[in-house]
Amino acid sequence: MKVELNDISECKKSLDFEIPKDVVDHEIGHIAQEFARKAKVPGFRPGKAPIAVIKTRYKEEIVSEVMQHILPRSFSEAVKERDLDLAADPSFENIDYTIGSPLKFKAVFEVYPQLNVSNYTGIPAQEIAAVVEDSEIDATLKKLQDDMSELTPVEEDRPIKELDFVEISFHGVIQGTSGNDEEPIAADKAVVEIGGASTIKEFTENLLGAKQNDEIKFSVAYDPNYPEKRLAGKTVDYQVKVEALKEKKVPELNDEFAASIGEYETLEVLRAKVRADMERHKREHATEELREKLLLWLEDNNTFEVPEVLVDKQIQTRMQRMVRELSRQGLNPQRLDVDWGKIREDQRKQSIRDVRGTLILQYIADKEKIAVTDEELDLEIERIATEANKPSEKIREVLGRESGMARLRDQIMNKKTLDFLQERARIQPTLAE
Repeated sequence: MKVELNDISECKKSLDFEIPKDVVDHEIGHIAQEFARKAKVPGFRPGKAPIAVIKTRYKEEIVSEVMQHILPRSFSEAVKERDLDLAADPSFENIDYTIGSPLKFKAVFEVYPQLNVSNYTGIPAQEIAAVVEDSEIDATLKKLQDDMSELTPVEEDRPIKELDFVEISFHGVIQGTSGNDEEPIAADKAVVEIGGASTIKEFTENLLGAKQNDEIKFSVAYDPNYPEKRLAGKTVDYQVKVEALKEKKVPELNDEFAASIGEYETLEVLRAKVRADMERHKREHATEELREKLLLWLEDNNTFEVPEVLVDKQIQTRMQRMVRELSRQGLNPQRLDVDWGKIREDQRKQSIRDVRGTLILQYIADKEKIAVTDEELDLEIERIATEANKPSEKIREVLGRESGMARLRDQIMNKKTLDFLQERARIQPTLAE
């Protein structure tokens, strides 16, 4: 077997193969024997047709199966012999074969880059402050107040005013259509906040001053870039009925409020708990931000080509994450008027950095012999189960699908490697103001 290795780039390679005629003929003979045992050829008893007849009658099928055997096997032998670290399976090209001749073909593939990272100890970094201001605690308590607020019916007969909550039923028809859409633009007893950030301004403008049981007609001209495709650039005629008028009752911020939140005897005890939680959260966030900066420094100071197949996989991961987040927000990604091709391409630069960072962390972990024990894996599964409020067996079952356990092990490995980098970094303390 003649094999020639070609360096297309640091990661992209090709192997040119020439498989001797006798090797191919031997494989054809072996496959033909397999066909002969099963083939039903007119004029012969099952399994008794001569090999020459089988080779002629099933020529294309035999050659096809021979290729399926010889190509991957020859490639695997060549890779092992040259100790190539494959990033993905190859693609076979320029397959050239005629009966009685050698087989020639090309295998194109990518390998992991050969790294030599030595500058990972003593990385310069600035400490990130984790200070909680009183104003942040006040804002958190105000949000708690809002969360504990109740919408109560307005008893007096008065017109709708700013910040009221109005229960409405409406029906909309896109101008130029019959209004008999498969998905009608309608709702019964929907609640809108007058002047609220999520309320379309035309609804606020036309509902202000109205009273319960009033029926109002108005139009909304939607922006061409409106997220919901079927409404983007369209004008909709709405008919709205005011079903009820409500206002938000915000509880007073006092000891009684604190006790209603949980086991807090006074408002000051609640404030202390809020501060402690915020400080812990900020410390965790500061640690994550610092570790991101350490990895960013390594990426900037260790440039190398990364396999395109890994970049494509990371782009796909980022796109899936984006789609899940849109769905979580109640948006249908398929109905958004966006250029997904452009969004995908926009992910490329960051995906290259992501892959480079992952490869650097793997290199450091290997060099420093950082490993993940089964006990550490079990502890992480227990932590996930506790957070998800599910049995650990269920988490293991989910992780057992699609290499989930291997991904979790890699995540723990990356965390331990980042711990290693942080412990050895040159971190400058933040000066107190």
